[in-house]
Amino acid sequence: MFIAKMIFMKNLIDIYINFSISSFGKIEMTKLSEILDGVYSHDVFTKMLLNYNKNIDIDKELWYRVKEMLRDYEDERNGCILINDSILNKPHTKENKIVCWHYDHTVGRYVKGICMLNFHYTNADGISIPLDYEIISKTEEYFDKKTNKIKRKSKYTKNEILREKLLLLNFTNKIKYKYVLMDSWFTSNENIEFIDRVLNKKFISPLKANRDVALSFKDKIAGKYVSISSIDIESCSSRLVYIRGYNKALKITKQVSKDGNDGESTYLYLITIEEYHKSLKQNLKIEHSPTKVKSSQKVHIFLSVCGFIELEKLRLNYNMNQFAIKQKVYIEALKASFKKVNELMIA
Repeated sequence: MFIAKMIFMKNLIDIYINFSISSFGKIEMTKLSEILDGVYSHDVFTKMLLNYNKNIDIDKELWYRVKEMLRDYEDERNGCILINDSILNKPHTKENKIVCWHYDHTVGRYVKGICMLNFHYTNADGISIPLDYEIISKTEEYFDKKTNKIKRKSKYTKNEILREKLLLLNFTNKIKYKYVLMDSWFTSNENIEFIDRVLNKKFISPLKANRDVALSFKDKIAGKYVSISSIDIESCSSRLVYIRGYNKALKITKQVSKDGNDGESTYLYLITIEEYHKSLKQNLKIEHSPTKVKSSQKVHIFLSVCGFIELEKLRLNYNMNQFAIKQKVYIEALKASFKKVNELMIA
């Protein structure tokens, strides 16, 4: 009975994933039921979203889905684990423990939505594999003296979650990689030391211009620090510096871009990969959960990530990027619609 139930659930999951890949509008269960000619009612899929994570460990299920694919492409010479957070905007959804207010670095203010901390694998071949993710859940309430309001916070910081996930990926899942790539707000001294001493890996990250560094070990001992922005480094050149509070010398490189306003030079140390987030939002409608219930929203997010994995397999099989695959599906759908309209006109 249990095995039959799991087979039935897997069938529903595969249908839902294929629907998310093929859909161009909102992910609606009534539409899914209609295209299946009513074989499954919309309630069946609604209940599946609601109950799936009660019987399934989502972290283990995701690893099960990517493990075989990863083993074919992982490379300890140039493999990279990318770490980044993204916010699924939910401005009109009722606030709960996962739909809450988060600071969005891209717009410089707090926005309401679901925050995902993502762990992604890539290498010199450009493979794109989601390894793991964590939905930031703000379960703890506290009183903010500045605003005189009750606010929410997570029991664990993103940096604590980052280190815990990397331990799992490195020592339990035994992923082959050489570099950890992360955004500037994760480049704390504790994370740097963890990656270096515990994982024995290298890291690449942008640094904020106001970080203090010593230009030599002698300056470090003397407590003589300057901000990174004041260092005269040629474009694409590098030098060794000591970050305040960290003992080992680190290599810093400045990248100059002319994409600023009025041709102004802007300075960047690393450009992070955003295709993953873009595809999840545009191709798989991860922000458009068909339900407002917290548990169902979490399952929808998980299945959207699974949909990305399937799209990546298609990309490798057909040598087309994910957006080109989605466009091809769209054109075929238009052809079918056009043909149907012509048939109706003639009838």
